[in-house]
Amino acid sequence: MNNLKIKRAILSVFNKEGIISLAKALEKQNVEIYSTGGTLKKLKEDGIEVKSISSLIDFPEIMGGRVKTLHPKIFAGILADKKNEEHLNDLSSVSISPFDLVVVNLYDFSKVYKSANSTENEIVEMIDIGGPSMLRAAAKNFNSVTVLTDPTQYLEFIQKLENNEIDLSYRKNLAGQVFQHTTKYDAEIAGFFAGNKDADLPELYFQGYEKSKTLPYGENPDQKAAIYKPLSKDNWEPFQQLHGKKISYNNYVDCLAAYKIIQDLEFDEPVVANIKHTNPCGVGVGKTAKEAYLRAVKADSTSYFGGIVCTNKPVNLEFAEELKKSFLECIIAPSYKDESLKVLQKKKNIRLLIANENTLNSDYVVKNYGSGLLIQEMQKFNNEYLQWKLVTETQPSKELKKAMNLGWNIVKNVKSNAIVLADSTGVVGIGAGQMSRVDALKIAIRKAQEAGLTIANCVLASDAFFPFRDSIDLASEYNISGVIQPGGSIKDNEVINACNEHKIFMMFTGRRVFNH
Repeated sequence: MNNLKIKRAILSVFNKEGIISLAKALEKQNVEIYSTGGTLKKLKEDGIEVKSISSLIDFPEIMGGRVKTLHPKIFAGILADKKNEEHLNDLSSVSISPFDLVVVNLYDFSKVYKSANSTENEIVEMIDIGGPSMLRAAAKNFNSVTVLTDPTQYLEFIQKLENNEIDLSYRKNLAGQVFQHTTKYDAEIAGFFAGNKDADLPELYFQGYEKSKTLPYGENPDQKAAIYKPLSKDNWEPFQQLHGKKISYNNYVDCLAAYKIIQDLEFDEPVVANIKHTNPCGVGVGKTAKEAYLRAVKADSTSYFGGIVCTNKPVNLEFAEELKKSFLECIIAPSYKDESLKVLQKKKNIRLLIANENTLNSDYVVKNYGSGLLIQEMQKFNNEYLQWKLVTETQPSKELKKAMNLGWNIVKNVKSNAIVLADSTGVVGIGAGQMSRVDALKIAIRKAQEAGLTIANCVLASDAFFPFRDSIDLASEYNISGVIQPGGSIKDNEVINACNEHKIFMMFTGRRVFNH
């Protein structure tokens, strides 16, 4: 099993969480402990028998701690392969003893680098030199040395120490974690020197991930798929699953799309969105979540089958009883009442999810470009309505303002070219992913007619400008009251004139919201 006996250790940590408990466990096993700087001071204050590295190398810490472990007596002791006679003879010839354990974590470069108040000198001083060097040396020599990089590893290590179970596979795993840790650390430093902090988009883009979960398959059954988690980041999962079978690749994609609609709407009233293949097929507003759900279903009573339902309110018993009547893949909610869980858990396969709002937002959208990447900023919206501009003689009523707001926030999340027809209670019709804008409108009208919803007096939202007046003329035939769109076409005046002719109001948002 090649279990390693720990006789001699170096403890030198920036994050001192758990270090006393670890040191006491080592002391109990008669391990000789060496330390530096603040770690040395803390261990002594807690009564741990510890020796300074300065006394070992017969050289003081200098330059404010910049140089304290960079010495052959340290690195030879870490790098010596205990199965290599030549290495052992070399150690003996210079009176150096090997180390069996290295416990090091690094200066918190990330925190200082990301702080708006940090000076360049303060950032530079957080670039650790000795720490990464010791970590890499210990990881390289995992056959002879155990290396710990994070306080979360201490408990398992102590258990293995006490049971003499520090075997080769465990040491190799710890060594791998070292290089994950230093890769992320070095990437941020490289970004600092490349000017990432002040750039609109990073000059260097580094991302480290490790496989977290293998999925049954990808978008199609012949495609392999997995979820990868960010390195060294806990609490990263966008959704917590309470019940149901494994979530598929397509389900994950649809769940993210569903949550974004609810997030964008920011309504205090209960809102429910039904999603199919990343597009909303219905969105409803109501006095209760059940009422909002039934309104969303009414917009398309066929397509929501086998889709995703997302709401901004807790799922109560009344809502759960309604949800269980249909075949749904996933339900996303802030929480579930105990009695509603009991009802929904009777359906073995349905996935019940809670959104983790803090992990659902990111800075960039990343897509493959062959073997390269296309990167853009995530589109963010903050009080954007303050920039909206009425460009017609006709003005929206108070009731239509709510419909306008709802339609605009939904059309952001529909595949382009996109048209959404909405009233104050939800979606009336949706036209998604069309090559022409007027065709998207025709589909939205057809969907509304099939659903038996009233098109007259609703608002039309478009994700980009109208290149011609044909969509406005068509909207007038169905007595649509108003339009909200980005504007920016060379035919804007023609389109505005068409609205004035038909006494339709038009609002320009000034922002295109393509969703490819």
